Formats: sequence, structure tokens, C-alpha cells
Amino acid sequence: MAMELGDGCAFTARLARGRRPFQPEHVEPKWARDRTFDVAHIRLEIALDFAERSISGTATHRLSAIVDELREAEFDAAEMTVKAVRLSGEPVAFESEGAKLRVKFARPMRAGDEAEIAIDYGARPRRGLYFVGPDEAYPEKPVEAWTQGEDEDSRYWFPCYDYPNDRVTSEVIATVPAKFTAVSNGALLSTASDSARGTRTFHWRHDVAHSAYLISLAAGEFVEIRDRAGDVPVLYYVHQSREEDARRAFGNTPRMIQFFERRIGVPYPYAKYSQVAVTDFIFGGMENTSATTQTADTLHDQRAHLDFTSDPLVAHELAHQWWGDLLTCRDWAHAWLNEGFATYFEALWCEEDKGADEFAWNLRQDRENYLDEDSHRYRRPIVCNRYRAPIELFDRHLYEKGCLVLHMLRRETGDALFFKALNLYCTRHRGGNVITQDLQRVFEDATGRNLDWFFDQWVYKEGHPELEVSHSFDDKRRLASVIVKQTHKTENTTAAFRFSATIALMDGDGADNRYRVEVKEREQTFHFACDAAPKAVSLDPAHDILKTLKHKRSREALELVLKKAPEAIARGAAARELGKEGSPQAVAALREAMLNDVFWGVRADAAQALGEIRTAEARDALLEGLKVEHPKARRAVVRALGTFRNDTQAADALARVLTNGDASYFVEAEAALALGKTRDSRAFEHLSSALSRDSYLEAIRAHAFSGMAELRDERVIGVAREWSAYGRPPRARVAAIGTLGRCAELGDARRAEILDFLAPLVDDREFMVRLRVPGAFEDIGDARAIAPLTRLRERDLDGRVQRRAQEAIDAIVQGRSRVEEGARLRDEMDKMREDNVKLRERLDKLEASARTKS
Repeated sequence: MAMELGDGCAFTARLARGRRPFQPEHVEPKWARDRTFDVAHIRLEIALDFAERSISGTATHRLSAIVDELREAEFDAAEMTVKAVRLSGEPVAFESEGAKLRVKFARPMRAGDEAEIAIDYGARPRRGLYFVGPDEAYPEKPVEAWTQGEDEDSRYWFPCYDYPNDRVTSEVIATVPAKFTAVSNGALLSTASDSARGTRTFHWRHDVAHSAYLISLAAGEFVEIRDRAGDVPVLYYVHQSREEDARRAFGNTPRMIQFFERRIGVPYPYAKYSQVAVTDFIFGGMENTSATTQTADTLHDQRAHLDFTSDPLVAHELAHQWWGDLLTCRDWAHAWLNEGFATYFEALWCEEDKGADEFAWNLRQDRENYLDEDSHRYRRPIVCNRYRAPIELFDRHLYEKGCLVLHMLRRETGDALFFKALNLYCTRHRGGNVITQDLQRVFEDATGRNLDWFFDQWVYKEGHPELEVSHSFDDKRRLASVIVKQTHKTENTTAAFRFSATIALMDGDGADNRYRVEVKEREQTFHFACDAAPKAVSLDPAHDILKTLKHKRSREALELVLKKAPEAIARGAAARELGKEGSPQAVAALREAMLNDVFWGVRADAAQALGEIRTAEARDALLEGLKVEHPKARRAVVRALGTFRNDTQAADALARVLTNGDASYFVEAEAALALGKTRDSRAFEHLSSALSRDSYLEAIRAHAFSGMAELRDERVIGVAREWSAYGRPPRARVAAIGTLGRCAELGDARRAEILDFLAPLVDDREFMVRLRVPGAFEDIGDARAIAPLTRLRERDLDGRVQRRAQEAIDAIVQGRSRVEEGARLRDEMDKMREDNVKLRERLDKLEASARTKS
């Protein structure tokens, strides 16, 4: 399952605050469910009523008893009406209570006895099965129905044992309107039309056991696009007129299948692989076995394709066909075995398709996402069974940290043994449930190594190493010394992490000697014989280790690394550090990198660093950088120009980008946000005009609203209120709501007005809006928001919304997110930066004058 696609809005209003506990103290551990019976097969014979938004039919379970004296079978069945139950064809007694259905047996079953239980039922689901269609505000929305079972929502659309530690083969026989196509797991056995009723029935059968949350159905007026990966049929289902967008989004799927088969050493295991793009999907994608559901938002046009790709989403869900579907976590505490693996294989596809530098950049983004959650929200172990709802575990620790742990395991064991172990893991546990100990045992069997220490520090404990590095050179002994200190606090975290790392010593020509060292103490010194003092020293230049790092290096050393390091990720890090140095020489080096480095990411980092420096020379370099060819680097250039507040030349350049347009949607979008940050007097008019532009993922409108949030202009409130209305594009609504939260800075009267406007949105029909509203309330930081937030927490069915509402309540109660305080801090920091820039410019002029006189 992939998280939501980015909403195109760069605005985040997070203020500095302490880390909160992942869960309150009263939350008890949750253990894997006990089973008294084993379901072997589920057959669903169902009909969808789109007018009533309902489902009805029969769910037949073929099962066997695990224990003796089994007198009843308990199924999960939420918010449905059970009409009748039959055991081997004969009616039997049953009880429905809450979300449980208990089927009573006339005679107890003994262990190993088999039975077939057929349940006739009907439901109008609020979860699990979603009906989508037009209304007065969105008349063009297509009619669809689609399911989303993970984590435990299959129980809302069919009675089942709804937990991952049971695996079944399945059939879905779905009757839908005649013009619709129904897509489900496995092979399509037949279709049958009933002209009298105006329906078609699709019979799908999946013969490889999987967990109930992976059983799926999607129905709509889809067209089918056929492809192949060797002998595997590859199918894409989209609405008519989106065929080219589908090929653009999904076209690399066959190559991905073949790559994953080679890497894992296990052929794709199912009858077909399909992807169906659905409207209003509540995640980015869902890896239903052999039948992935993707958000239709990933379909994009040629202009978006300049600097956007669906490959990460497509690769993630495809990787799940092995990691999550063929092997499934036994319980949610070990869900990183699903999501961490899929996230890493997403990165491995990037490495295969685009090379080592893009791969390193992919992992850097994963690392930054995890570190942001760790520092601003909470810290927890990857394997964690203290949660209120399973969805709370689907976070940056599960996905990104899990991915990074696998990468470190790869570097620790080496490629040959790493992929040998993965093959053994997949083949040994194929078709079964797994926990983390299974993975560790396989790696120990494949490598002959004891890996208790590795899994203990990275998986079962919290946190990561926080390093401080220094270095020196002894002329007499011709010895370079590198001191590595681990400075992190040790509560619930390993006192001293153990990891292997590379230390690179670079000479003046850029040639470097590299040494592998093992770090395992709180403080260690490593000595290296050298003929001369290294000109630059780097610990972990490839950025393989999950860590934070403080390493003070001279400007000359950073310039050398920026120019000569073989890894783009090391050059980019040097550029970022040079942004803190700020001298004319640093500006010159960064300008050169921004214009001429071979990798776009280094150009982008150099542009960001120039934006941090904020001198006239840095601005002029960025103006020159507007011509860089790669759109992702150009995004960074316009973003950096936004740091030049009240600078007419920067604002003029950004206004020209908005007026003249750019080949990339996202460059235009960044220009809108950056112009707002300059607070130029013309910004409001330019940003208001930008709201008329359609773009992929509403990127331009969303960034225009983020730019408006920077203006502190009361006119913004009316515009944002207008665009928050139901009927506007959902992603634009979300951005406008975020802007309203920021506009509470404008005073008590406006704050009350905004609170009153936002309060009804906790009942909005749009999931995306309900998920965003708590953040706006948190930004406002007013106790009057607690009542609507409490309503949202208690009434919304989605665990993500519930948790976000509670986090906002906690922040308001604890007073951590007062907008006035945030605004004051931002202004003070901006003033300090401006004063530092002016001081630096005066010093540079004095130095230049002194050189002239001498």
C-alpha cells in the first residue's frame, strides 16, 4: 500500500516542537489473533447496486477446524445485515453482535474436520467498498465502485476472517451494470450477460492463497489495455480517453516484472497482473494480489511527464506481489516486511532504470522523510505492537526506515549474499505468513553470520546514530586521524550503534583513498598512514548509513568535494554545507556547480545553498541559473529565489516565470510560492491570476495558495474561502484550507471568522479535506478548535483522520503551535538572516578595498 500522492502543495506550517510519544501510556500491546479454524477458500457471489450504493450476495467459506470441540465459527462482519447462514447446505443458527458474526454448529467439529459455510448478506458499506459518482458539485465524476481492504476493512463488504494470519484462495463472481467491467484477483474464468436485467457477471478465480484484506473488486466503465511480461498478461484499466496517460504511467510495468524476477529469483507467481486506475482512491495504490488498485491521480499528461513519473508508485505496488502478497506479515507489528520491502524495491527499480546517483537521491528522500517524522512527531521501533488502530503503523518508520534498514543490511552483507538471502526468504516462506525473526534466521542461514546486533539496534529499538566527526593530521607521524562520536541519547535506543562505514581521504587532485571501518563504540578514533594531510575527509560519502552527521569541514575541503567527489550524493551534501559558509568563494563554487554539474540533484542543492546565502552575488547567480535545462534543477532555482524577501530583481524574475510560463507545471508552481515568499507588492495579483491555471495535481493552484499564505494580506481570506468550497478541485480545496490556517496570524477577529468557517469541514464529504482540516486547526492553535476536532476524531471512520485530529488536539492543549509565536520566530529568523547578509556584504567590500590598496 502506497501513501497518498503528494498534493502539489509545498506549504507546511510545522513549527518547532518536541517529539511526542507514539502512543499514550494506556495503550496496551496487541498480539496476533488466535485461530480456531482455518479458511481454505472464499467464494463471493455478489451484486452491486449503484443507485443504492449497496452490495448483496453470498460469501461461502470452506474451512477446517484447528481445535477439537469447535462449536462455533466467528467471522468479522461490520455494518451488514446477515439474512441466512447454511452449513453444508443446511440452515444453522447465528448471532450478529457488533462487528462479529457467530455461526453455531449443531455438532462440535473435531480438529481436521471440514465444513462449508454460506452466508447470505447485504450492506451499504461506509468503508471497505466505496461507491463513487457524480453529484451537483462534481457532475463529471465517473460512476465506479472499488474496494480497499487493508488494514482490516474487508469485513465491511463481505463476512470473513479479517486478519493477515490466515490465507485463502478466492473467487469473486460479481454482477454489475452491463456497460461496466469488473476487475478482481486471479484469472477471469467467464463473463455472462443478462440483457433482461441489463447486467454482466464476471467470474474471477485466484488459486494462490492470500490474506482476506487482499481480495479486491473494482467496477466501472473501463477500457482494457493489454501488454505482456514474457508469458505474464499485463493489463491496465482506465476510463476512455485516458489510454495514452495509462501507457505513460504504467508502461514500464513489464520491465519491472522481469527485473524483480531476476533480483528475487522467483518468477511472478500469478495468472496475470492488472492495474486499475480509480477515482477518489484513499491511498496512492493498493497491492491487491494480481490486481493492484491505483489512484487515477497518477495518470498524467506529457507536460507533467517532464519531471514526474508514476514509476515509484507502480514499482512499489508491483514489489508487493512478492513482499506482502506471496509472503505476508503474520500481524501488523511486523508490517515493515510488507512495506519496507516494497519501498526498497521501489528504490531498486530506480537504481536499475536510472542509475546509482538517482538511487542515492531516492534513499536520501526516504531518509529525510523518516528523520522529519522522528524529530517532529514521534519515535518508535520498527516492530511495534502498541497501537490503537493498525493504520497508525503505516508511517515513515514502517516504509522509509524499513527500506533504509534493508539497504544497510545489503551493504553489511554484500550484494551476492543479500540477494541470495532474499531468494531463500521468498522460497522458504512462499505462500505463508512471516515475522521479523524469519527474515533474520534466513539471513543468518545464508551468510553464516549472527545478526542479533543488527536487528536489535535497527528494528527492535528506536532511533538512529547521531554522529559528530572531526579529523586531524600529525605531520611528524604522517598519520591522519578521524574521530567518530555517537552523541545520541540512549533511552530506548542502542547506546552505541554498530555499523561498517567508508572513510574517504581526498588529495588536492580529487583522488581519494577509501577505508572500511567498523564503528561500534560511543567514541572511536581511526588512524590512517598518509604521505600528506588529506585535503578533504568524508565519512560515509555514499550516505549508506541512516544517521545524522555533524562534521565541520573547511570551505576549501567542501569546494574540493563539490568539484571532485565521484558520488553525486556527496557533492550535493558539500553544496548544502557551503550554503552555511557564505563567502564570495563559496558563491562562485556553488554557481559553477549549479550551472555545470552533470547531475540535476547537485545543481538543485547548489541552488538551495545559494538561497541560504542570500547575498546579491548569490541572487545574481540564481538569476543566471533560471536557464538550467533540467526542470527539477530549475524548480530549485526558483524556490531559492523566494528566499530574497523584498528583493525587486528576484521578484521580477519570478513574476516573469509566472507570466511567461514554463515547460514544467512544477517550475511554475514553485515560482508562485517563491513570489509569495518575497512579499513583493505585486504578488497578490500574480498569484490570483495563477489560480485560473489548471495543472497536474493542482500543483500551480496549490503553490499559489501557499504563496498567498506568506503575504499576510487580508484579501487572501476571501479568496481562500471561495476555493475551499465543495465543488472546487479537491487538491485546491486542501491548499486553500491550509492557507486559511495561516491567515489566522492576521488577528483575533479574523481568527474567529476562520474558525467558524473551518468547523463544518470536519463533516465534509471529501476524505482529503477531512485529513487536512486538523492541520489547519493546529496551525491556528485556538482552544475553540478542540470541539470540532473532537467531533472529527470520534465520528470519522478512517484511522489516519482520527489520529491526526488527536494530534492537533494535543498540540493545542499543550500550546505548541501558536501561530503568533510561529510568526514571531519566523520574522526574527528572517531579520537575523538579513542582518547577517548585510554584515557579510560589508565585510566582503572591506576585504576587497584592502586588497586594492595593498
